[in-house]
Amino acid sequence: MSKDFDTVIGLEVHVQLSTETKIFCACSTEFNCPPNTNICPVCCGYPGVLPVLNKRALELSLRVGLALNCRINKTIYFERKNYFYPDLPKGYQISQFELPIAEQGKVDLPSGKQIGITRAHMEEDAGKLIHKEKYSLVDLNRCGIPLLEIVSEPDMQSPEEAFQYLTQLKRIVQYVGGSSCDMEKGFLRCDANISLKPKGRKEFGTKVELKNMNSFKGVKDALEYEQKRQAEVLSRGGKIYQETRLWDESAKKTKVMRSKEESHDYRYFPEPDLVNFTIAGEMVAEQEKLVGELPLTRKNRFIEQYQLSEKEAEVLISDRWLADFFESCCLALNDAKKISNLLLGPFLELVNGLEQGFAQVKISPESFAVIVSYFSQGKINNLGAKQVLTKALTTNEDIDGIIEKEGLVQVSGEEELLAFALEAIDSNPAAVTDYLSGKKGAVMFLVGCVMKKTRGKANPKIVKELLEKNINKRKG
Repeated sequence: MSKDFDTVIGLEVHVQLSTETKIFCACSTEFNCPPNTNICPVCCGYPGVLPVLNKRALELSLRVGLALNCRINKTIYFERKNYFYPDLPKGYQISQFELPIAEQGKVDLPSGKQIGITRAHMEEDAGKLIHKEKYSLVDLNRCGIPLLEIVSEPDMQSPEEAFQYLTQLKRIVQYVGGSSCDMEKGFLRCDANISLKPKGRKEFGTKVELKNMNSFKGVKDALEYEQKRQAEVLSRGGKIYQETRLWDESAKKTKVMRSKEESHDYRYFPEPDLVNFTIAGEMVAEQEKLVGELPLTRKNRFIEQYQLSEKEAEVLISDRWLADFFESCCLALNDAKKISNLLLGPFLELVNGLEQGFAQVKISPESFAVIVSYFSQGKINNLGAKQVLTKALTTNEDIDGIIEKEGLVQVSGEEELLAFALEAIDSNPAAVTDYLSGKKGAVMFLVGCVMKKTRGKANPKIVKELLEKNINKRKG
């Protein structure tokens, strides 16, 4: 990136609201159904049909707007955004322009910088084109899916800031229950606008819109490429054209798609089939209560209240389910650090192997706290704790029952372990020699031998002490 230019980035994020039915009809929003099965005359745009606003979509949009510190417009209306595309059967999209549900908000980044939110407006999704070699197929299942489009101010000055903004925005929307934001399912999609201008100049340069980015890393990579491309063009006296470019993930470069439309190209006008809506103060107050503590605030509280490192707190608050589970465990056992260690280690390792992630977890916070407590007391060792957790994670089986059935009680008595330690010393003279010659790590090989003999039941700390004590005796 040339030092002669400032970068200006703004993002447009579409999130699919977590409703069971579409925004203007009763068709299901279930994902991955057979093509053209979740459709009706309303979402297919048949003549004479009338849309009816989904109250749940309105509530969730309101809640997200409040979480983004937006001003809520008490009176809103919908408009027709006119354009032609094969997957848009009506020839227009019902959206909002002049009076969106929320405006003038902000998102706080961990750095302390605030990114402004221009607007958050409700709209319906279009369908989906499936391209074959010589033809394309149209699936209208997505037509009418409720979306909230969140448009930022052009406040980001680097691809890294854009990445941080997306991370915080996604967490906020997930925390308040607005959307799952599953990018693999298309529940969160992002378009980026980027322009460069000479250092210190107030007027923005010509912006380019970037599409087809399927991950936050993809957004960052596409912005980095476009930042470099535009700098090279401008440095040699070239001109940047206002256009839409597609990100080619495999080639790691952007390609021209089409010239960029302006808002007047869409010929917005009020949707005649929907009345103006007045949002009651009671509805605003109700949704405000449901916003709750937001992720960045919670992260800072975790650091202060539970004495966690920034890295530990960052992982714990990355998912609201995990953050809630952690706090429930802390209510059952007053040892946040040890709870955090087991959660961020074996627990997340096991959860990452589950097909449905946290949704499959059945162990209660109280049972998890029992495992942590037993490990802290030395009743079970690290391996035993992981074995118990593996058994209880998706069943919430009784912890004491698992320990008894699997024989996982840790052997900590020195008398019981001494014979195993002496046997390991006698059977491995090379490791003993290495230890005595200064290779202190060699004792861990001997610890492993004892653990194997005791089938993982020995207390490794006591075993290590016994080994070192008896090897040093022989040295003397």
